[in-house]
Amino acid sequence: MAGAVAGGGALLSASLKVLLNRMDSPEVRTFLRGQKLSATLRRELKMKLLAVKAVLNDAEAKQITNSDVKDWMDELKDAVYDAEDLVDDITTEALRCKMESDSQSQVRNIIFGEGIESRVEGITDTLEYLAQKKDVLGLKEGVGENLSKRWPTTSLVDESGVYGRDADKEKIVESLLFHNASGNKIGVIALVGMGGIGKTTLTQLVYNDRRVVEYFDLKAWVCVSDEFDLVRITKTILMAFDSGTSGKSPDDDDLNLLQLKLKERLSRKKFLLVLDDVWNEDYNIWDLLRTPFSVGLNGSKIIVTTRIKKVAAVMHSAPIHPLGQLSFEDCWSLFAKHAFENGDSSSHPKLEEIGKEIVKKCDGLPLAAKTLGGALYSEVRVKEWENVLNSEMWDLPNNAILPALFLSYYYLPSHLKRCFAYCSIFPQDYQFDKENLILLWMAEGFLQQSKKGKKTMEEVGDGYFYDLLSRSFFQKFGSHKSYFVMHDLISDLARFVSGKVCVHLNDDKINEIPEKLRHLSNFRGGYDSFERFDTLSEVHCLRTFLPLDLRTRHRFDKVSKSRNPVKSGRYGGVFYLSNRVWNDLLLKGQYLRVLSLCYYEITDLPDSIGNLTHLRYLDLTYTPIKRLPESVCNLYNLQTLILYYCERLVGLPEMMCKMISLRHLDIRHSRVKEMPSQMGQLKILEKLSNYRVGKQSGTRVGELRELSHIGGSLVIQELQNVVDAKDASEANLVGKQRLDELELEWNRDSDVEQNGAYIVLNNLQPHSNLRRLTIHRYGGSKFPDWLGGPSILNMVSLRLWNCKNVSTFPPLGQLPSLKHLYILGLGEIERVGAEFYGTEPSFVSLKALSFQDMPVWKEWLCLGGQGGEFPRLKELYIKNCPKLTGDLPNHLPLLTKLEIEECEQLVAPLPRVPAIRVLTTRSCDISQWKELPPLLRSLSITNSDSAESLLEEGMLQSNACLEDLSIINCSFSRPLCRICLPIELKSLAIYECKKLEFLLPEFFKCHHPSIKHLEILGGTCNSLSFNIPHGKFPRLARIQIWGLEGLESLSISISGGDLTTFASLNIGRCPNLVSIELPALNISRYSIFNCENLKSLLHNAACFQSLVLEDCPELIFPIQGLPSNLTSLFIRNCDKLTSQVEWGLQGLPSLTSLTISGLPNLMSLDGMGLQLLTSLRKLQICDGPKLQSLTEERLPSSLSFLTIRDCPLLKDRCKFWTGEDWHLIAHIPHIVIDDQVL
Repeated sequence: MAGAVAGGGALLSASLKVLLNRMDSPEVRTFLRGQKLSATLRRELKMKLLAVKAVLNDAEAKQITNSDVKDWMDELKDAVYDAEDLVDDITTEALRCKMESDSQSQVRNIIFGEGIESRVEGITDTLEYLAQKKDVLGLKEGVGENLSKRWPTTSLVDESGVYGRDADKEKIVESLLFHNASGNKIGVIALVGMGGIGKTTLTQLVYNDRRVVEYFDLKAWVCVSDEFDLVRITKTILMAFDSGTSGKSPDDDDLNLLQLKLKERLSRKKFLLVLDDVWNEDYNIWDLLRTPFSVGLNGSKIIVTTRIKKVAAVMHSAPIHPLGQLSFEDCWSLFAKHAFENGDSSSHPKLEEIGKEIVKKCDGLPLAAKTLGGALYSEVRVKEWENVLNSEMWDLPNNAILPALFLSYYYLPSHLKRCFAYCSIFPQDYQFDKENLILLWMAEGFLQQSKKGKKTMEEVGDGYFYDLLSRSFFQKFGSHKSYFVMHDLISDLARFVSGKVCVHLNDDKINEIPEKLRHLSNFRGGYDSFERFDTLSEVHCLRTFLPLDLRTRHRFDKVSKSRNPVKSGRYGGVFYLSNRVWNDLLLKGQYLRVLSLCYYEITDLPDSIGNLTHLRYLDLTYTPIKRLPESVCNLYNLQTLILYYCERLVGLPEMMCKMISLRHLDIRHSRVKEMPSQMGQLKILEKLSNYRVGKQSGTRVGELRELSHIGGSLVIQELQNVVDAKDASEANLVGKQRLDELELEWNRDSDVEQNGAYIVLNNLQPHSNLRRLTIHRYGGSKFPDWLGGPSILNMVSLRLWNCKNVSTFPPLGQLPSLKHLYILGLGEIERVGAEFYGTEPSFVSLKALSFQDMPVWKEWLCLGGQGGEFPRLKELYIKNCPKLTGDLPNHLPLLTKLEIEECEQLVAPLPRVPAIRVLTTRSCDISQWKELPPLLRSLSITNSDSAESLLEEGMLQSNACLEDLSIINCSFSRPLCRICLPIELKSLAIYECKKLEFLLPEFFKCHHPSIKHLEILGGTCNSLSFNIPHGKFPRLARIQIWGLEGLESLSISISGGDLTTFASLNIGRCPNLVSIELPALNISRYSIFNCENLKSLLHNAACFQSLVLEDCPELIFPIQGLPSNLTSLFIRNCDKLTSQVEWGLQGLPSLTSLTISGLPNLMSLDGMGLQLLTSLRKLQICDGPKLQSLTEERLPSSLSFLTIRDCPLLKDRCKFWTGEDWHLIAHIPHIVIDDQVL
């Protein structure tokens, strides 16, 4: 089948526990009594559940090797899910009755169908059958048998079989011999990593290193494993240290006597103890075990290997050494050593090719490479190697990988098992967001909140997540702190244990469907038709519908990501979902809990959305939805509503106050104009992204008073509507200790009295836990005392934007945690001095400082104290401060980025800061520059009168590190004699420069061996035609020429250079351009936009895979035709291309994508030869007011996607089933006409 499904199942222990607790809850018992359900029947159901629960541990262990037990687990899982659905029906209906004041006699039959009693009896009968079957299978109560025989590890190692661990080994040896980072007498070093990653092997290498052997008086190796028995371990340690002396095993089982003997043995000795494979997380047990170690000499060390970071933390390890995956090359070497005689694969090239694909499946895991290589040793049949390549890891015989990884899962607490198994909904290598995964867990009911505990469900989920992270089930991805991945084999493990409950659809269609599928994810397609999902009509218990992206789209949650106000804009990509999927499948999903429709072109939700009463999570991110129906307010279970970047959404349902389970409401970058009344009734709301203050009762800022749990980020807008300053006090921001980020925003056109604005802002003082604050368009003349005072000592980021009346700063230098300070549009500030810094020292943590749009700022005074005012500053931005004079701070030892723009009177020389790597100047006098910072990598010069001398003299050329140069809005007054650019320069950008006829001819004569990217954007030249000699730019990969007035012709000539590097040519908005000539270049993308006089497009056998022609009304196709290898063609608003013009499409056998748009004179596509395009997969036809017909013949069978938009005459002819041209397109799987998926 297309969806990734595997056998097994282990969600049950925790599920049963939660289910039994819910069955005993007061609301369920009260409701069932009202329905006159027999108490005996309820007790019988509970007893059956307890009977099967008792043998789950044994079943989990046996399911790996016994397929009958695995099937039994799947059947039990289905019964438990059915019971959960029944209990959820009961609690949901009880909640509805409560909210709508119904009596229990008015319970809706639609919820219970055949009747609650018959449903209970059916589930009980199933459990009775399973209880009998467990006896036949020999399942026993208790902890279960061992998973498999696990031999203890030893200290011996074959070093010739170890690859890729030299650097790790040296780091550990160095820690053993020289470091004691913890400060303790006996240092502990922990190696942490997933099972099979090579922790034991690395420790064996270190243990046997000659330097280590000579350094320590005593060494011992102990394999601890999962049972942390103090007596056994102490006895084993004593034996290991005594090996080679008495050789006798201590007979005592008295821990006291054993520890006394161990203490005596270690006294005044420098020892090394290895504790391999430790699982114990109990600090008290570890503390008792280590008591005798304290008598050893300074420099004694303990090495611990573990899969769990918490184990390392409990043992006070310093350092903790996380062990990563092997590189592909090292993994291949290990595989080849075990798969081929003497590790030499050269005599088996076909097996080597397959073997390298197998190694990719190992994903850097040494155990997998060694196991699979050993299994294939002496096997020379290609078919057998291909079987291994195409098999699931778990299906391979005599597989040591599964037990090694399954052990980590087996010893997980039960509540973590189902959270991990649920992650099988993510495909391999998928980057998932931690915060969103926790919301999904919460929606599925996986988070167990203690009745007496103070943690929120989100905090519980956060703990679950980091517990799984610490056990190496998740791995951090890249630099984005919220995104994670699973190792490929861990992802396989998740699919194994989740069984048939979770399916990820990774191609076009589910051909087979597990009867009891509960969770479905799929990669979102451009056109998701009904046929892709039609087999879901057989699924009646679906809980999750979760479309995913092939590429990760980060949702930036922090208000302080930018130095400037964020401008919203739709994320790229258009996706369609058939209305039939929505109406015929999803809206009939009675038990749907998670529904994501994000990025789909959905403009409305039907009123029937209110029938999805089990729904907990609804995500409409980046949809063009215009409204939410009032029936959404009937979703009393809904916990999470995400409306991120719903830019057409202008309002929320009036009765949202009824959604009493709502915990997360995200309306960032929507167009919501006002909040629903009485939002304060949503008392358990944890996250509220935005609150727009109204003037009417129920919408004022005081509504926030009751939302005492909100945390994370909050933007309060329209603060000019606060008519009573006491209302601002009632919002009680000072009491909202979970808020991390706060933005306070007044309307752009507000005219609030200054003193009134001051009182409001003063009354909106936040809690001291706040870390990020933005104040936007505040109209007071000064900031309140709390800003810059001790009440915000934890502030990390502060942005003061467009506070136009403020004339003086508070002492911001006294905020000890402040790292980012961005100041923009403070129009009355004339002087920055001592009031800004406060007392010394100041700004002790500040890393980034920006001043922008300060029209009357004249003077920047520095205190001149020891160490300077900004000892840690790395980034400094000064922009559009036209009256600023004097010097910049001169002691900035860590500064790496300096931008000075539109500061005409700031004529000071560059500060002597050798660490600067990025330098930008605009409207500044650079004539005084004598040299550039030696490590400078990026330089941008704007509005300079000295550009000629800078390019002609050797200052740029002498800088060996400069890679990026931008010259912006400069005017050249004379021809340049020479151009001296750095030899390592990789990117040159020339923006909005005048009289480029003085610069470009000389530039194209010079040799630029490293330039890869050349951009000429905007500017003017006088009747210029230029030739770009590729030989002068041997590494050139991309050219972009845009908006260059006066350019009449452009050609590229070949005279040496690597032609394979050239990838992209973009030309646009050149009004005088008449002709373009290209040589035989292999260009992947060629685009021409808005060249109104372009007539000639010549190419000498040039090959470009993608061609875009847009807004070129005089252009006709080149006489020699289009390149035969063209794969994508986009034509828009090229008026002379009509049905009477020969397009030559029949000569494009490789064309896969064709877009025709904005051709007002085009009446028919007949005669173009569309039916001859046998590779065509995607056809888009848009904006054709006269277009009457497609073709007289059936469109090619290769077509998968057809889009017709704004072609009114054609639309009628292509109507579903009834249109005149329907028979010509009926075979196409995905058809969209005016945003409707057929």
